[in-house]
Amino acid sequence: YYDLTSRVIPTRFLEQEHLDADQVDWLCGAALDRLAFGTEGDIQRFWDAVDNAEAKAWAARNMTKLVPVEAPAPTSRLRILNPFDPLIRNRERLNRLFGFEYTVEMFVPAAKRRWGYYVYPLLEGDRFVGRIEIKANRKTGHLSVVNFWPEPGVKWTESRGRKLEAELRRLAALVSSQDVVWRC
Repeated sequence: YYDLTSRVIPTRFLEQEHLDADQVDWLCGAALDRLAFGTEGDIQRFWDAVDNAEAKAWAARNMTKLVPVEAPAPTSRLRILNPFDPLIRNRERLNRLFGFEYTVEMFVPAAKRRWGYYVYPLLEGDRFVGRIEIKANRKTGHLSVVNFWPEPGVKWTESRGRKLEAELRRLAALVSSQDVVWRC
């Protein structure tokens, strides 16, 4: 609806009051749920609705519930990540954790794009190995690979190519495409 808030949101919700501490608790907990792991700064920046001191105080209050990260070895499967995946959302964190610089360029004029209109990062295990621009054509039933860029220093082996083909087939099935067509 496009209307005044008072005419759209039921009065019982507008009249509710929440303590600041309860809001901080929800914001920080929900941020960590979505991030899966992170520093206090990551938690603070997720919504950008609490300050750093509030995030630190929340972490201190919840220390018995928080667990130091000891991640198991990641799968070797190659994954096509949505540009709005929580892992990708915070570009500074992405670069700090993985050394991967990424920008969504759909709002960048075509002549100024480095990559493409809607480019998906490719994650294999714990390493970003490339980028791919794909487009589903509902009329023809094709999932088209428009562009593909391996990351610098990544050797594109037959095995890695087979993993990408398998992931493209999974994505094609998800978007109800019959096949994958490479146009690049």
